[in-house]
Amino acid sequence: MNEIGGFWAWLAAVGRSVDVRALGERVGGLRALVEGGLDALVAAGVPVERARDWAAFEPSVTLGRPITLLDDDYPERLREVGEAPPLLCVEGDLEALSGRAVAVVGTRQCTSYGASVARHLGVALAGAGVCVVSGLARGVDGHAHRAALDGGRTVAVLAHGLGTTAPPFHRSLRERIAAEGGLVVSAWLDDVRPTTFTFPQRNVWIAGLSEAVVVVEAPARSGALITARCAAAQGREVFAVPGPIGAVASRGCLDLLAEGAGVVVDVDAFAASRAGGGAPTHEDWLVRLFAGQTLDEVARFARRTTSHLLADLAARELRGELVRLPGQRYAPRGRPP
Repeated sequence: MNEIGGFWAWLAAVGRSVDVRALGERVGGLRALVEGGLDALVAAGVPVERARDWAAFEPSVTLGRPITLLDDDYPERLREVGEAPPLLCVEGDLEALSGRAVAVVGTRQCTSYGASVARHLGVALAGAGVCVVSGLARGVDGHAHRAALDGGRTVAVLAHGLGTTAPPFHRSLRERIAAEGGLVVSAWLDDVRPTTFTFPQRNVWIAGLSEAVVVVEAPARSGALITARCAAAQGREVFAVPGPIGAVASRGCLDLLAEGAGVVVDVDAFAASRAGGGAPTHEDWLVRLFAGQTLDEVARFARRTTSHLLADLAARELRGELVRLPGQRYAPRGRPP
């Protein structure tokens, strides 16, 4: 067990209800606020009675290692975010976040296709030296974490304290992540359990720890879409994997694409581009086909005959680049590791 000072334990407990950075600016910085105690809180504008309660907040303990906004090893990408949590409790190796990092997120009720794409992304990104960030949830998150562990590092951001694992059957996965060079991150005190409030907040921090977010599968209302919106608001890049029109699990991804998100149609090319820092490029007609246009519409756009496109698509299918769906639809293939 490691001790968390009373002031930091209070900040973790009150969460977003206090803008600790704004308070710090009024007294010469966050360090002055933390070290100044009751007098600094009052000088920052906190009512005296409330300041007394805050200053007397009991210290706490954590199963992991506490890291505060004042520590040099606080993750820099997250520090840049306005809603950066003042306290993190971590298990594992902080070096996992020292390089490039991409979030892979999606629905808990993913299809076999979504699971396959998540695994392929996990393997490809980890193999390219890019850390995979996700939320340890069932579905897309779990598939991405496990695949990334086979070739590199992954970071799990929890929607609860370190004293809980949700879902419980991901306990062994969490232990693997911490033991095999990855990192488990919580911005809550250990005894905090998951609630309808903690999950959206967790999604803010997933985006904040990443330079880009990929949504693999997401229905129209999904926590993964919250992560994508947060990423866009933070100035991160947002990508989505297209799925067939009418597929409930892909509705959110198609909406993101319509709003201008980047499209992932070649997982290996995407992973290589993230390792090098550039965005992937794809042939316009193939992007349109994956995004839901009919083969005839794409042929007119590409100024090619349908038979020529079918021959090209057949060759790509044989090479394992895509999969044919009913109704002359196509999607990028997600190959399992």
